[in-house]
Amino acid sequence: MSNLEPAALFHSLSDRSRLRLLRLLGREELNVQELVRITGLSQSRVSRHLAVLRNQGWLDQRREGTWSWHRAVAPEGFPFGEDLFRHLTDLAEGVAEAEADDRLLSRILTDRRSRARDFFADIAHRWDGIRQEYEHPDIRTGTLAAMVDRGLQVLDIGTGTGAMLPVFASAVGQVVALDNSEAMLERAEALCRAQGLANVRFCNADVADLPFADASFDACHCSMVLHHVARPSQVVAEMARVIRPGGVLTLTAFCRHEQRWMRDELAHQWLGFERAEIEGFLESARLRCESWLVRGRSPADGGEFEPARPGGQRLEWPDVFLATGRRESTTN
Repeated sequence: MSNLEPAALFHSLSDRSRLRLLRLLGREELNVQELVRITGLSQSRVSRHLAVLRNQGWLDQRREGTWSWHRAVAPEGFPFGEDLFRHLTDLAEGVAEAEADDRLLSRILTDRRSRARDFFADIAHRWDGIRQEYEHPDIRTGTLAAMVDRGLQVLDIGTGTGAMLPVFASAVGQVVALDNSEAMLERAEALCRAQGLANVRFCNADVADLPFADASFDACHCSMVLHHVARPSQVVAEMARVIRPGGVLTLTAFCRHEQRWMRDELAHQWLGFERAEIEGFLESARLRCESWLVRGRSPADGGEFEPARPGGQRLEWPDVFLATGRRESTTN
């Protein structure tokens, strides 16, 4: 940002409302509607204040359709230097509304998690039909191809109703199936009981805070999770943490798309991902991206999840990718 000037920089923090916004966005990526709820400011005022902060290098913006998300820049990426960024944002902690803002922020984040849990509890009985809309045989085959050692200890993140568990259980030593939805896990457990899969255990936990020690698994599989979480890069880093040196992480999610109905009807926070984004997540987590596979839905495919649209319009499903990352083996 070559047009930055010290006077404009300090003017950008001369309003208490902007200080409030900067401190909130240093804690969490938020959209304008959420910031309005927290601060009590009008949407137009919040948007104007965000523009001032953004123009002076304080914020990053992410657009998805008509939605706009903001977050404070990383301190080391601030145009005027990391030390100044940290000093001024520390001073912003002294605003009078700090405690009340944090309470409302906590409530909004709790509401996000509750909506996601409620959604999956309500849709668990239909999830297999939904999954058929985007699933492709090559994705399953590619996932298993990365895990061929019978002694592997595998973590299945976002196991859902357990579609991959029979595949994993027949190929590896031990599988831990993790999901934050008890309703989904109940169906996955029923599937494993019906098929007599004895080498699978279940865990109800948050993918952003895995209850496992570092380097606990040989491989981790994460299917259709990243677009449901607030910070995909953090989730990838957490999964990488529990993989042993030489271990593999397989990620399946939607490619970048503009199907906005998926945000409301499937509880997506992200409208898919570009290959460069995923490779960046893997690199930041110290994983080497080994493969990238994309598959689309066949025009002849049909399924149970076809909500009515005006004029009989059919839903469009985005392409699905499988990315494979590997942790480097340690060397002496």
